[in-house]
Amino acid sequence: MKEQKRSKDFDRMIVEAVQENLSFFAWQSIGGIVEKCELKIKAYRKDYNEIELELCAGQEDKLAKVISGNRILNIYVPELSVSFSSELKSVTVDQKVKLYPPSDYAFYERRKHERVQPSKTCFVSFEHNKMMIKKSIFDFSLGGIAVILPKSDKVIISKGKAFAVFVLDIGLRKIKVKAECINSFSIDRFKFDNLPYGGFKLAFRFTEISKEDKAFLADFITQEMLMQQIQKKAN
Repeated sequence: MKEQKRSKDFDRMIVEAVQENLSFFAWQSIGGIVEKCELKIKAYRKDYNEIELELCAGQEDKLAKVISGNRILNIYVPELSVSFSSELKSVTVDQKVKLYPPSDYAFYERRKHERVQPSKTCFVSFEHNKMMIKKSIFDFSLGGIAVILPKSDKVIISKGKAFAVFVLDIGLRKIKVKAECINSFSIDRFKFDNLPYGGFKLAFRFTEISKEDKAFLADFITQEMLMQQIQKKAN
């Protein structure tokens, strides 16, 4: 009964994905580096035991890198927070990728904006009280960021404070957004190993971000989540 319910839930999710033309990411870890390939879902044919995807433009050379030796594709769907592994059924001449439905799938925490802690240090810069401030980012979501500071480095920012220029440094890319502070609170001692004396957390919400930058941030978050998934499997 439980397996039947999970199967029906999966059917419902895939139908929803088809209706909304969602992106699916096939991925594989090669030498500690995540290779990924973006696809769009086109059809779900339950009676034919088939999920049909289409390669996105410019992804043709990436497909071979993400297919494992036993013809298994690891799939992650960011907008549904679901991942699964499926056997490759076929790849057609018109770039259609057909998969068998998976035997199981896994959910990540469902929330409006998935939060991830970056594996490499990223920074945020903004002006406050006529001073430029640059701090490392604790975690990301598509909706905003959080910064954690030790007591000795406290920055007092009132809730609702708006920032017309708020710059994120993610690798070699700079993203300029508008943001506001939505929360500021104390952190208890020893809650974090690097803050034995406690500290402070600042949370910011993006109030304006370009479509291009939001797409880049979504891709960055997806890649970070894939890396975390690999690390969990390794442990």
